[in-house]
Amino acid sequence: MKKIIALICFLAITTSGFSQTDKYSQDVETCIENNGTIKYYEEKVIDGMFNHLKTTFESQNVPDEVWKELREGDEVALDDLIVMIVSAYKAHYTQEDVINLNKLYSTKAGKRMIDGGDLTEGDQIILKEFYQSDTGQKVMSSQDSMNTSLSEITQLWSGNLYQSVLAKLSEKGFNI
Repeated sequence: MKKIIALICFLAITTSGFSQTDKYSQDVETCIENNGTIKYYEEKVIDGMFNHLKTTFESQNVPDEVWKELREGDEVALDDLIVMIVSAYKAHYTQEDVINLNKLYSTKAGKRMIDGGDLTEGDQIILKEFYQSDTGQKVMSSQDSMNTSLSEITQLWSGNLYQSVLAKLSEKGFNI
């Protein structure tokens, strides 16, 4: 009987931990969508890599269908990236911090800050209040460490993606 109770407790605790992790991951994904991180990786990193590869393989006349097929892996690659970024966020921010960041990014002030638009006086007040909060202070104090983590993630992830695309091109008979 004790083993059954222990098993039930273990399953309850494990399930609770997984759902919290899922909620945390979902909140971080929302955060990095709202703060432009995902858009950056889609437009600058992935698009830039494919433009570079198209130029590199231009003499081999790789058909558009092949490029299109290779781009079908973009979502999987972004999902892999999100998992990596979640781990960086976990090392720096609590669930509450991520929720607070999402609240900021959902305001007009947060959106203008991300887009680089002109901030109104009201926007400046909202941003000042945020950066004076515990979460805002944590963001400021962890900025260098977070940037280092994201830089390492970017190098690892983009390198793996590049090698994967090169391997698929090679399988199709296109080589550098």
